[in-house]
Amino acid sequence: MRRIKIIFEEIPDYLKDKSTLITQVMFVSIFALVFINIYAPFNASSWTEMSRLEFFFNSSAMILIGMLGIVISKLIFFLLMGRIRMTYLIFGLWHLAEIVLMATIYLVVDLVLLESGMDLVDRFTSLLFITLMVLAIPYSISWLYLSMKDKRTKLESLTENTSQEFREKKMITFRDETEKLRFSIKSADILYVESTDNYVTVLTLEKGKVKKIMLRNTMKRLEKELEGTLIHRCHRSYMVNFENIKLVKLISTNLYIYLDTPEEIRIPVSRTYAEHVHEFLNRVSL
Repeated sequence: MRRIKIIFEEIPDYLKDKSTLITQVMFVSIFALVFINIYAPFNASSWTEMSRLEFFFNSSAMILIGMLGIVISKLIFFLLMGRIRMTYLIFGLWHLAEIVLMATIYLVVDLVLLESGMDLVDRFTSLLFITLMVLAIPYSISWLYLSMKDKRTKLESLTENTSQEFREKKMITFRDETEKLRFSIKSADILYVESTDNYVTVLTLEKGKVKKIMLRNTMKRLEKELEGTLIHRCHRSYMVNFENIKLVKLISTNLYIYLDTPEEIRIPVSRTYAEHVHEFLNRVSL
């Protein structure tokens, strides 16, 4: 059901960008020239009786003429984006129409200039398949690249914003299970949080000494309340302040977090949260 609904969702902004459309047209043009002239798909070089050099110039001219149609299509696409909601469905149908348009242009050029003499239906079918290959491959590659680039940009932005938020957020507030404010502690002073049944113990470092503050709350509820801080879950019974991590070490098959304290404090990392710990460490250390 989710897969059906997604086609009615709006396409991401990176697919609407003007520079993206220009780069995509250039990439498709270069790919088409290489693909047609080197690999000659569907035995394209035998469609007409001409030398390899003549085939190169004729196919290159056909590709450039076809690209004019794609350029016009992209221009209309860009102008319509501000007026209609561009969903994945419309986006997909638009590109299918581009394939048919380009194949039709090739057919007209072939009939008028090349006069190959092939059956009209067979010729159009062949051109349609070739156009599909010429456009589908570079489009797919470019969309994959743009998607990865967009995710990387968002991750970098998230990391930057998160780091800024962590720098600005000096105090962390703790509430009990009734959401009543109990105490606030400077973020850098918090070492870790340990759960015991319906209570949690917040361990802090003050003047070189570890102190404990008990709070009636559950770890699950507290984990949600501490979203957006450097205090993250690493075990069923522990949340650790990543700001005070000194070392993460694998001992045998078990992963442990060592805190930056005068006396050694070692917090276990369960397998359930190991991947999250690694991912978050990578983010905050960028």
